[in-house]
Amino acid sequence: MFVPSWHPWTDPRSGGCASHPERYALLAGGEGTYLGLSAAGERIESVADPALAWIFHTHDRAVSAAREIAAVYGQPVDVVRLS
Repeated sequence: MFVPSWHPWTDPRSGGCASHPERYALLAGGEGTYLGLSAAGERIESVADPALAWIFHTHDRAVSAAREIAAVYGQPVDVVRLS
């Protein structure tokens, strides 16, 4: 039986986590919009409000996701730290 490993700081739907106060989001290169998850969580979409963005609580995880997305879509993706 497969039991998924779940950590709140790697789950894009988790919101805030008191033990990981840093927050990073992905910025679509050239568009000036953030990347978020659709309501069903099945696809990535552009959002204007950083409050709706896909949030990461470690810089390494945000960079990893940005690289994977850029490789698939062929467009630059920047990592920005949210305050």
